[in-house]
Amino acid sequence: MKKAIFLALIALIVVAAVAFAQEGGADPNNPHGLTPEQQALAKEIQQELWCPICQGVRLDVCEQQVCQQMREMIDEMLLEGKTKQEIIDEFVVQYGVVILGEPPKEGVNWLAWIMPIALVLAGLGFAVWMSRKWTEKRRQEAAVVPVGADPDADVASASDDIDDDYLARVDQELGEEY
Repeated sequence: MKKAIFLALIALIVVAAVAFAQEGGADPNNPHGLTPEQQALAKEIQQELWCPICQGVRLDVCEQQVCQQMREMIDEMLLEGKTKQEIIDEFVVQYGVVILGEPPKEGVNWLAWIMPIALVLAGLGFAVWMSRKWTEKRRQEAAVVPVGADPDADVASASDDIDDDYLARVDQELGEEY
């Protein structure tokens, strides 16, 4: 009988420990008890910030411990009543602009936004200029009229004359060798 009471007491303690471990049924996806609006804002902030350790990984998907702590900090700041911009500014102060994932559009950082576009436009301009230059050169070469030929003659006949001269020289050279 004492053994049964002892086992019942141990079972009661185990069940109580499990109940206390669950923290009163708190939602594991919302441990801080944020409202749906606050949860949406927290998710939005997490998607705008980037992991300070990993390269190119957003805060909302990073599994690093530091990112988990940063997500908890965002929840706590929202519970304190801070705005989205205040939270982002605080993280920029702590981690620098690298946390934003993109340089801010101010000061010298404008070059990071403008230079790729300027280089693409310059490359396209160069390609157009070169193609026009090559086309003009071809037109000038085609417009050259051989000495003694009629300037109004068809370009195809000038080309035939050049081919005939070439074939005559080939025949002459072949005749000399044999």
